[in-house]
Amino acid sequence: MTKKPSLIYQIKITLDRTRPPIWRRVLVPNKITLLKLHDIIQISMGWEDAHLHAFNIGGESYGNPVDDEYGLFGTIDEKRVKLNEVIPGEKSRFSYEYDFGDGWEHTLLVEKIFEPEEGVHYPVCIKGKRACPPEDIGGVWGYEVFLDAISNPDHPEHEEYLEWHGDEFDPEAFDIDQVNRSLAAMGRGASADNYNSEIWTPEVYGEFPIVFIDEEKQFTKDQIEALESLPLRRDMLTLLTYIKNNKVVGTQATGNFPLKAVREITGQFVNPPVLEEQIGAHTYKVRSEIDVQPLYFLHLIAVGQGLIDITPGRRWEIKPEGEAFFGMTASSQVFHMLLTWWTRLNWTIEFPFSGFAYGLPPGFMDKTLELLLKQPVMEDLDYESFARRLIQETGLTWPIEDQSSANQILLGAVENIVMHVMERFGVVTLENRTDKIEGFEFETLHTFKVTSHGRRLLEIILDLPSKRLSWFV
Repeated sequence: MTKKPSLIYQIKITLDRTRPPIWRRVLVPNKITLLKLHDIIQISMGWEDAHLHAFNIGGESYGNPVDDEYGLFGTIDEKRVKLNEVIPGEKSRFSYEYDFGDGWEHTLLVEKIFEPEEGVHYPVCIKGKRACPPEDIGGVWGYEVFLDAISNPDHPEHEEYLEWHGDEFDPEAFDIDQVNRSLAAMGRGASADNYNSEIWTPEVYGEFPIVFIDEEKQFTKDQIEALESLPLRRDMLTLLTYIKNNKVVGTQATGNFPLKAVREITGQFVNPPVLEEQIGAHTYKVRSEIDVQPLYFLHLIAVGQGLIDITPGRRWEIKPEGEAFFGMTASSQVFHMLLTWWTRLNWTIEFPFSGFAYGLPPGFMDKTLELLLKQPVMEDLDYESFARRLIQETGLTWPIEDQSSANQILLGAVENIVMHVMERFGVVTLENRTDKIEGFEFETLHTFKVTSHGRRLLEIILDLPSKRLSWFV
């Protein structure tokens, strides 16, 4: 029997009590969960997903039951409820509140319901007006004061608000292209990732082991120097030092770094990531830590390795294991970070799209390790040949009918979840080539080399006792 396709809901999202109104019009599949709808609202409006939220539908509250600590609101788990189960038809209205302190209330109106159009990627934003207010501004009333102050140099709080916000603010600005780029790349969504953690926790897999490495016996002097200079290792020390020396309070919803900390930490990285980019007349800025992959990657490694303790809305803490990390040799630091990636993290975070909604094939990590160890050291190796062999031997697939497109997507996936990550750990070096199609130039991964210190790190992982290899998924 052919599976019936989802219908599409055209929903207008209006931020209540804003004059002139701030609104977005989005097209979403009717079978998404309310959790996924939450992520779509956050991206479309421009919020940072740094606070709690809830839907109110027919007098029932839907959200994350964990946030309803004492069960006062009878919160129904939003990840278990599909949109079409609670919103049956056109002209249905329901509400969504974000940040219970500031009280940003939104009205959602289902304007139309129709069949999906061939070739259209959903969800998609088709229209909207005006900029999203800044976070923590004090709700609608505080936003009005903010706008009055920044537009009036004589306002007594003019300079204070400009310094607090740190950037120019145009209340009429709305970039629909940026919204749709974010929607297209959202995968399961930030909140779904928070529910379905990227980290396999000690409660399930036991405490993270400390493997003794005799650096002088297992690594040459040149290899030790390469590991000492590795940017990823140095950036982890920067991250831990910042947490140790500063009072960092995780965001309310996810426990991630607030934007102030994101800027200060990444500004000290060996290769600071771009947090703001000017393209034509538009300025694109990161909205949360999750948008800054080099930092978010380190965050997940640090949690998976047990170096830090984080709780939404509370101060981040360095654990005893984190203090011990400072005293490790460079080879031990890099090895334990790599071991964390190999045994504790969900690799699909590097390619968070719906085609991997059910994860990677069983044994994918084992086969990756096996194939990398079969490659000669410091020789130019053809990336595409390696990737195609890994795809074939693991049964990696992409759920679309056009197999030519699926193969290209899978080559990009392996590049992201294997090659780019191994480059961060110094296991490989990568060489791109410039291709030209219809007058446009673009970079593609061409060859790679396995480094001698990278090869040694992988060999130590392979030599771990079988009880540790049992973590592999």
